[in-house]
Amino acid sequence: MFERLLRLVGPLHVIGGLLVFATGFVPETQELLASLFAKTDDFVWSPFFAAVLGPTVASWGVLFSAVVRQYLNTRSRPAWRTLLISIMIWVPLDTLLCVQFGLWGGAILNGVVVLVLAVLLYAVRPSAAKR
Repeated sequence: MFERLLRLVGPLHVIGGLLVFATGFVPETQELLASLFAKTDDFVWSPFFAAVLGPTVASWGVLFSAVVRQYLNTRSRPAWRTLLISIMIWVPLDTLLCVQFGLWGGAILNGVVVLVLAVLLYAVRPSAAKR
């Protein structure tokens, strides 16, 4: 079960990233995103930068999927560590930026996502120790 859920992380990021990209062409969705995330007076919302983030998220999903597949096929410790390192780089940096600019919704979302990922990686971790 945990392996199947871990396999979904990448594709969900691809879908989410493509949806965020598509908001660049639908002003109403950009307004919705701005209302959800841009809650501070000193934060300047940029429809372009919000939309251009989408391909980055989508490509991260593709890469994460590839490493998940490699890990589940080989059960190698280096592949598992690569998954862990990718999360350890993303979480503090992204969350720090969210907090710096008052994007508390983004910081909370990061917390939820990292908790889910930590549980999934921990659940499949014992098999990495066997090789």
